[in-house]
Amino acid sequence: MLPFVTDGLPGLPEAIRRVYPQAEWQRCAVHGVRWSLSQVRARGRALLAQDLRRVYGAEGRGEALRALDEAQSAWGSRYRGVVGLWVQESGAFLRFYGYPKELWRYLRSANLMGRLIREVRRGTKVRDHKFPQGGAVYKLLYLESERQEGRWAERKLKGFAEAREVLQKMLQERHAPRTQTLTKILTRPGPAVPSAWSYVPSTLALSAREC
Repeated sequence: MLPFVTDGLPGLPEAIRRVYPQAEWQRCAVHGVRWSLSQVRARGRALLAQDLRRVYGAEGRGEALRALDEAQSAWGSRYRGVVGLWVQESGAFLRFYGYPKELWRYLRSANLMGRLIREVRRGTKVRDHKFPQGGAVYKLLYLESERQEGRWAERKLKGFAEAREVLQKMLQERHAPRTQTLTKILTRPGPAVPSAWSYVPSTLALSAREC
């Protein structure tokens, strides 16, 4: 299963594991960097950002862990809490390295989803307290999502064509065994399979046919 990519909001990893026990959790590296820089003095932010970029921008997990060790040596004594977060959550921050390289840039950050949420929030804020009913809010959210989808459709994300091919291959490999099994069951000689309508009460079936 592909991972959930979120920020570090408390309770999210536990909720994901409870509902989707086989899913993995990827902590957004960009959110981690932003929080880390907010805890550091202004004169040290550029250097810390550079060291953290070497962690999540490495060419592999081993290189990333070595960069993290170097960052810990350079900053651990001054900013123990900041470095401690990256060390303790290294598994979540670096989980994207367990996937094909074409997906790394899209899995290590939740920026695309964050951008959509920010645009939707901006579209609803100007109309605060002017919704006649709850349904109007959902309609506005739908229209704003459609508008954003149109804007994104005009853009070409670097490397997304390769990432899409990898995702399609992963999905085919994952669902191919189930599809083959279902095909064998449906084509197996035997008594006719009852129609799905035979399991539905006649009144419900008639109502469904009329819809």
